[in-house]
Amino acid sequence: MSEPVAAPGPAPSSSPPAPGRAPAAPPSGKRPRGFETSGDMLRTVLFVLGLVLVVFFLTARPQGDQRPPADVAASAAQASAAGVPLSAPQLPEGWKASTTRFGPDVDEGLPTFEAGYLDPAGAYGGISATAAATPGWVRGIAGQDAASDGTREVAGRTWEVWTTTDPRSTTLVSDPSSSGGGPALAVTSRGSEASLDALAQAAVAAVGSAPTASATAPASPSDAASSALTDG
Repeated sequence: MSEPVAAPGPAPSSSPPAPGRAPAAPPSGKRPRGFETSGDMLRTVLFVLGLVLVVFFLTARPQGDQRPPADVAASAAQASAAGVPLSAPQLPEGWKASTTRFGPDVDEGLPTFEAGYLDPAGAYGGISATAAATPGWVRGIAGQDAASDGTREVAGRTWEVWTTTDPRSTTLVSDPSSSGGGPALAVTSRGSEASLDALAQAAVAAVGSAPTASATAPASPSDAASSALTDG
């Protein structure tokens, strides 16, 4: 008895894929885009964050005060040579000079020495000096809305007191006509009364230790010739 013959299967199709349809890609172990798990996304975020931190620490720089220290001695020397005799004020330890200049003030145009400081608590303080004060000069230092508030005795001088409330500050002004001569002084503080007194004492001491006129004036030709003969 003969065995039955299996019916032939359908012949493999050799026709090309339908137009517009890409052939199916062979399966692989990689997930298609858009089907990542939460673990994949977390690893990506951590990787990017790590790169950002590396760049930050490589490029970060200290943001401290990069300005050069104020040359108060140079401004004081210019003032002394121009008729406002004083030396560089010496303040207690912890004070820091922040600004300084010698030139005409903005209100009256008077030749004025100015030095700004930060006290140990970070509050602003300033010392100003000119040959003779005017009401406009005083207002320019103390503030246009400053109110007169009597007088005080500090460092052997009588000072007029001027106060403002916005910002809160106190200015002491000592004019030559009431202090026995010397340049007019003004000290301003936005800090404590102790800081204000320290500024006043430093300003008076700076005037007391000012170089003499002969030390700041340039030598004349006759002086130079006399010195040369003496050296010879």
